[in-house]
Amino acid sequence: MMFCGWNNGSALAVLLVALASGVALADSDPMAATGGRAAREEAMRSIPWSQLDAGEQRMVQYITRNATMYRRMPTRVIDCDPQVFNFLGQNPEVVTELWKLMGVCNLNLEKVGPNTYKASDDAGTKGTMTFLAANWNDDAQNTVLVYCEGTYNGAPLPAEVSARSVLLLRSGSMVETSGRPYITARLDSFVLVDRLGAEMVAKTIQPLIVKTADHNFTETMKFVSTFSQTAEKNPSGMQRLSARLEKVEEPTRMNMAQVCAAAAARYQAIGLAHQDSKVQLATRNEEPVR
Repeated sequence: MMFCGWNNGSALAVLLVALASGVALADSDPMAATGGRAAREEAMRSIPWSQLDAGEQRMVQYITRNATMYRRMPTRVIDCDPQVFNFLGQNPEVVTELWKLMGVCNLNLEKVGPNTYKASDDAGTKGTMTFLAANWNDDAQNTVLVYCEGTYNGAPLPAEVSARSVLLLRSGSMVETSGRPYITARLDSFVLVDRLGAEMVAKTIQPLIVKTADHNFTETMKFVSTFSQTAEKNPSGMQRLSARLEKVEEPTRMNMAQVCAAAAARYQAIGLAHQDSKVQLATRNEEPVR
């Protein structure tokens, strides 16, 4: 999934695609953001190496071993339908087009191949994003590996910066006693900036990038949750909204409407089942003691 900037410095954050701090933060909280060695090594072990061809393995190994910066974003737990989560993860262009409709993002994301997207904005960022491996499961027990490369040419840096990054997104789901599913999502990023760019970033805006990256991931997860809850409550409205995404391919727009309608039906069934269980419990509690 591509993450768009939500505050100043967003263009560079998009280029580095949620990158990392070179300074380790506290590792005591497993949900907290970190740039620590233990998290980095655990993430490297979790990369689905067997699903990569020899060339991809060499590329990913080089970036992860020589990364200028590593960061694990703060782990987030959201109220979200697993199928909705998967749809948005598999179709990031839907997210960016919705953000543009909302006026919160100027990122253009164009699908140029089955697993590849071209990205650009009006602030000097351009690049590509490729899904190297993606295991999407109905219960959102997912592992997704993404490779990004791009350049940024704009303020406050005096010269163009190029970077390559590897992103590892992992998610899981659980069902609460109410029957509602919740998604846990974790994103690790390894970023290799060109030598001149690494020095410029370190001296100028690395703290801003780190803050923006964490914020972007958190806000993206909030958006995904809001999208799911809106689909649950207003599937017909989401169908109308899908028709407005003119730059998204028609089959994807149709799929969005279908996913939203199916989510609404599932949540209606969950609500009815939960209500029945409450009635049954109340009835048992009212039975006279013999």
